[in-house]
Amino acid sequence: MNLRTSVKRLFPRNPRMVGSAVAALVTLTAAVTACGGSDSGGSGGDGAPFKTAEKGRLTVTYSESYLPKIATGEEGKLTGYEGFLLTKVAEKYGLKLKLKPTEFASQVLFVSQGKADVGTGTYYTDKRAKQVFYTRPNVNDRLGALMLKETSWSGVDSLKGKPIASVTGYSYNDYLIKAYGESNVKLFPSYAEAAKATMNKQVSAFMGSTGTAPGIIKQNPRLTLHPLAEGDLDLPPNILVSPTYDYVRCDNPGLADAVDGVLDELIASGEWQKQLDSWGVGGQEYLPSRTRPAQLCK
Repeated sequence: MNLRTSVKRLFPRNPRMVGSAVAALVTLTAAVTACGGSDSGGSGGDGAPFKTAEKGRLTVTYSESYLPKIATGEEGKLTGYEGFLLTKVAEKYGLKLKLKPTEFASQVLFVSQGKADVGTGTYYTDKRAKQVFYTRPNVNDRLGALMLKETSWSGVDSLKGKPIASVTGYSYNDYLIKAYGESNVKLFPSYAEAAKATMNKQVSAFMGSTGTAPGIIKQNPRLTLHPLAEGDLDLPPNILVSPTYDYVRCDNPGLADAVDGVLDELIASGEWQKQLDSWGVGGQEYLPSRTRPAQLCK
């Protein structure tokens, strides 16, 4: 039965039946709306001070095999230190994790469109800040050249004229292109593919970081990381050593507050440092400030 037919039946010619018909129409409209659902997302769970794309679930988007930050672990769980953080957020608010791995370049779009609740492992740029709301940083990353141990390294100039790997969407790609030339900078969809190209000698180096390299080195001991120094590649200080953030939809800052609150608890208890140490990411340099970056959401 379509809505027009239903309305005709609800509004008969007998005027004494109009009152009953109006009440029935309200009921019918409510039922149609319920069947159609809502695109605004439900509350995160009982008492959760934020919205989620799916009620009772925290949907996390991330680059697969992006250890030590995050990756899909055993039995559909998250691993890595950011995986640990977001698992703790879900546990605190009684949510089930829904994993949504994708290419790095798609993550901000997934969050801004409400297809995922939390994006992970990204640096700050003005462009991204206009699309999503940032948490406080969870770790500092120093850029470095990830290379085979047998490959000669005498500084960033030793890579000139050689193929260099990076990942599509990384904030420092323009600096690599300026230093090495567009034809020498090979962009890959994911961290894992860029690292694999380094292992297979398709490229001489992959520009990774102290926050990500330990994971791939643990799996491939033939690799090593050469951290970049101040002034290398004309990188600004905030790009050379970059705070790494999670981020949420612009209209959902309560979720960012929840992530930051759990991170504060983990730092205070010492659990966060234990996580970093377990992945070989240790030292004061890697602990960022509690300050959030400028939020440019419209």
